[in-house]
Amino acid sequence: MVSTKLDEALSARVRALEYTAPNGREQADAGLDTEAGFVRLERVKVSVRFTGELAVVEEAGLWTEFRSERVAVGTIAAGDLERVADLDNVVAIQGNRRSRPLMPATASAASAAGDDPLDPADPVHAFAPTLTGEGVVVGLVDSGIDIFHPVFRKPDGSTRITSLYDLTLRHTLVANGNPTGGTLVLSWQPPGTLPLQKTPVLSLPLTAATVQTALNAFAGIAPGDITVTEGPLPTRSVIIDFGGKYHGSTFDNAGINDIAVAAILTGGSGPSIFVRRGRTFSRDQINAALSANPPAPFASRDWNKHGTHVAGVAAGFGPPGCCSGKRTVGIAYNADLVMVRSLHSDHDDMAGVTYILDQPWRPDGTDPRPVVVNLSFGGDGTPHDGTANFEVFLDDRLAGSAKRSIVVGAGNNGGLFRPPPSATPPPVPVRFKGHGLHAMGRVPAGPTGAPVTLTFVVEVDDRVADVFNIWYPGPGRLSFDLTASPLAGGGPQPGVGQSLPTPVTPGSNVVATLGTGTTAHSVSVTSVLTDSPSGKRHISVVVNPAGNGLISQGAWTITLREIQGTETPFDCWLGLTPTDPPARFALPDRDRTRTVISPGSGRLPLTVGAYNPKDNTLADFSSRGPTVDLRLKPEVCAPGVGIVSADAGAKPPNLLVPHDGTSLAAPFVAGVVALMFEANKNLDHLTIVKHLIETCDAPVPPTPPTQLDSGWGFGRVNAEKAILAAMPTTLAREHAAAGEPLVLPSAAYPAAHVPVVTRVREVLDRLATTPTGRRVAELAATHHEEVRLRVEHDRRVLVAWRRMHGPLLLRRMLLSDLAHDEPVPRTLGGQSVGDGLARLLDELARVGSPALREAISEHRDFLLELPGARLSDLDERAGLS
Repeated sequence: MVSTKLDEALSARVRALEYTAPNGREQADAGLDTEAGFVRLERVKVSVRFTGELAVVEEAGLWTEFRSERVAVGTIAAGDLERVADLDNVVAIQGNRRSRPLMPATASAASAAGDDPLDPADPVHAFAPTLTGEGVVVGLVDSGIDIFHPVFRKPDGSTRITSLYDLTLRHTLVANGNPTGGTLVLSWQPPGTLPLQKTPVLSLPLTAATVQTALNAFAGIAPGDITVTEGPLPTRSVIIDFGGKYHGSTFDNAGINDIAVAAILTGGSGPSIFVRRGRTFSRDQINAALSANPPAPFASRDWNKHGTHVAGVAAGFGPPGCCSGKRTVGIAYNADLVMVRSLHSDHDDMAGVTYILDQPWRPDGTDPRPVVVNLSFGGDGTPHDGTANFEVFLDDRLAGSAKRSIVVGAGNNGGLFRPPPSATPPPVPVRFKGHGLHAMGRVPAGPTGAPVTLTFVVEVDDRVADVFNIWYPGPGRLSFDLTASPLAGGGPQPGVGQSLPTPVTPGSNVVATLGTGTTAHSVSVTSVLTDSPSGKRHISVVVNPAGNGLISQGAWTITLREIQGTETPFDCWLGLTPTDPPARFALPDRDRTRTVISPGSGRLPLTVGAYNPKDNTLADFSSRGPTVDLRLKPEVCAPGVGIVSADAGAKPPNLLVPHDGTSLAAPFVAGVVALMFEANKNLDHLTIVKHLIETCDAPVPPTPPTQLDSGWGFGRVNAEKAILAAMPTTLAREHAAAGEPLVLPSAAYPAAHVPVVTRVREVLDRLATTPTGRRVAELAATHHEEVRLRVEHDRRVLVAWRRMHGPLLLRRMLLSDLAHDEPVPRTLGGQSVGDGLARLLDELARVGSPALREAISEHRDFLLELPGARLSDLDERAGLS
């Protein structure tokens, strides 16, 4: 029996290995020139959860690329998987699971916030905010970044990107353990429909020329498609770079599959050959590409545009004139920006987190900088309880550490999509939306208890395998049955779908066919009694497309029956593929709770949901908690609807685009965390989370955090309050004593995503709640237009307006929550606002209309009382409260 410590993908690989090499390991290891030997010795990317000494696991066959306290990431020869899994100190071994971005692939229908008309001539950063992320690292693991986009460039045209690590580029053959000799075989799956390619058996020492010749013989590789350098192996690594048709403007490097290696080595100590993928670009290399004349395509690109948009939210810079006036782009725009382009697999994503946190690009001898990592992706192939290896790895990297934080999107699976009323699915599939992917319930105790049925609906044009996972605790045991859509055929009578020959019982694996002819589907079901490391029971199901390339549309039915005699709760999650219409549970079976995806369901990373800043309502798509083990997730929410940011590959003047998703709520919070680190470089992650949740604005409508399934957590992140709370006590006191307001980059205020007309109306409505405020509002409404014209057309008035930082004052009134009761601060930029206001009133009186001069004369003393005063205090002083 295959070890239960292996996940389903690795277990399937071991079962296939037994089929390929039925006569045992000795025969399979006889040589790489046999299929059995090659399959057994090919190295597999894994993450291993362990206890005690890792050296014991490495001696059994694990080569470790990097590790945390409890999780090691590396490779194991396929034939050694069970041997490693059998070790007492191995808890679980998981394969290289895939995840997906948390943002739709199409632009949001929501309107952008629009241009800021307060002062069109005013550069967005003419007055430097108090905090801009200076001295902090903002790292992102995502789909890449458009290095040419102006929001990632400094005013002098150079890049703001400190380092770019692209895990879709370059394959490097590396020797470990000092082998002195041996043989190896390289294999590669070309893009498209070509079969797996393998080299002949190659011997050490291995030169670049030998590898070049061997790979040039592959179908799918023509002269110029690869370049091999360095070597010879094992003393020096061999580097393989793809070029030619794989380096053009029409091919995404993420479509290049990994080169794999199988080897038999001699000498050394635990020797192995592995393939490390990835290429690093320094700031100097990026600047060279930016200044190249004529410009040339850069090797690392962002084809699906997700990473560029996300990076813009966290740390984009909107220089004057770059973005059609929509200059509010990112938050921590002076931070060190680090991007890791990932294939969105666990191995790559953990490698990316390691690269960012360990900061290998920092010059030797320099102290690591505070760093916040943003992860705007996730997947559903876990029990949603924080036990997956990736989640434990992130917990380890945060536990007991200072100067680091990790922010994760909650996911977009919280909606309840309702198709048009019809007997069949809608003719046009609704892609990319993670709605209706979760169901939960309780199966009555068996064997006489009634079964529970769930219906999921397959939409038209579903061409990718539908995958779903059922997790449940013991001691109960569930049998599983599946009934295909009647359109698949083969049922016992017309209008009734075909079911599995017999229900699948716990501890068994079944491959069956449902349907007939061109609509016959291969279905595989694996029912595991104890899944490691969660300890739960697990049923995984894959429904493959039929011979016609489609999964038969219509209603499919899952039937669960308890056979042990114990009522059993269960959760079932359908998988979501970004390029294909997903199967969805029928409306009566859908449950939008427990939809926070991995790694957002981890324990320590801060998980962020999304709300609409235009009306402060929770985004319908935002995933809801709690986790299956009843922890509050997400902890906070941030703006995630209609968020305007950089569009990869765009040309002026349309450089920005709006999108929706928790992908965008997470980098908002990551940017805020960067500002918190700038205010206090010694913060730890738990303290950061504490400040964020304690300073949240209440959900709309108010919802207590004890309501674990609300999706709000503690509420809406308030950047100003969180940063003030994060300041060291002495600095906070000095800041308060100076009377200088906290000024943040515009993008750090949720109100920046709201149209200016709406913001103005909200300010006037707030002012109208107090007598003093109403007086200010009436003066503004009466004389605003004339004052604006005087500022635009009279130079002396303009100078007075600028010197008192008038544009900043207005921006603060429209954006800042802290300005509600104290709309006019005592100082701005270290200068007295009262003195500047007096000069402005004098200049307006000089050129103003009789009505304006009369108003200034009548209200001058009142207006000069405003700087540094609270409206409520002025009400009390005037006896108006």
